[in-house]
Amino acid sequence: MDFQQVLVAIAEPQRYRIVSLLAEGPRTVGEIASALSALQPQTTKHLQTLESAGVIALHRLGRRRLASLEREALRSLAEHLGELAEPGADDDLLRDYAASVHRETHRAGSGVGGARTLQLRRHLNAGQAEAWTAWIDPGVASRWWAPDHFVVSEFAMPLEPGAEVRMSLREGDGAEYDSAGRMLAAEPGTLLEFELAPLGPDGSPLFSAVYRAEFTSATDNTTDLLLTIRVDDTSPDAASALGGLEIGWGQLLQNLAALLQDRRLP
Repeated sequence: MDFQQVLVAIAEPQRYRIVSLLAEGPRTVGEIASALSALQPQTTKHLQTLESAGVIALHRLGRRRLASLEREALRSLAEHLGELAEPGADDDLLRDYAASVHRETHRAGSGVGGARTLQLRRHLNAGQAEAWTAWIDPGVASRWWAPDHFVVSEFAMPLEPGAEVRMSLREGDGAEYDSAGRMLAAEPGTLLEFELAPLGPDGSPLFSAVYRAEFTSATDNTTDLLLTIRVDDTSPDAASALGGLEIGWGQLLQNLAALLQDRRLP
């Protein structure tokens, strides 16, 4: 069945009325025309369109023409629409993000400062050295350091204190989102501390953010990660970025954990 053809056929108001009438039972063409207050030629055209889409059947019984509903076609359409309506993996995430952006917009409008500290923890199936390297190696970091529907288009995480840290994410439509900052401290296998903030259209930071990633060995082959994010100096345009901060980093660390798990598989 061509579901799009069916939807187009029944979307027209008069044809939808015909379907509703036939749901009650078969009708002659004359009865349908009378119910629609329409001429028979117009009604016949509507019936032919519905028949062509497989929504109704037309029966010639002697001199009478009777229309009946193809209920199985509507059941198939309902099943198809039901499949489309099944919850998607990102539905809850998108609703949470929208609600968070709304809260940040309200905070900004109320004059409440945007400063806050977030902490996220993850248990990683990798040794300390491997987990730490996943943050600084462009080839590895680009595989996890992007939310769904984005790709990492630029990544620079130099280890020298004061060196510029840069990150660019590209969305499916080609839009680029840049972030910049500087390295504060790097201790191989145990600590990364750096500034990184999203840039507005004019190239200025939307807020000041310091990230501190601490890596602690849990066993020989697993690592506990503690990520602390300190945010300050927010701009009035930072609501969307701040709203997605905790949600986005939760998703990124989930990506990291999954990547390291997969890398350990034979």
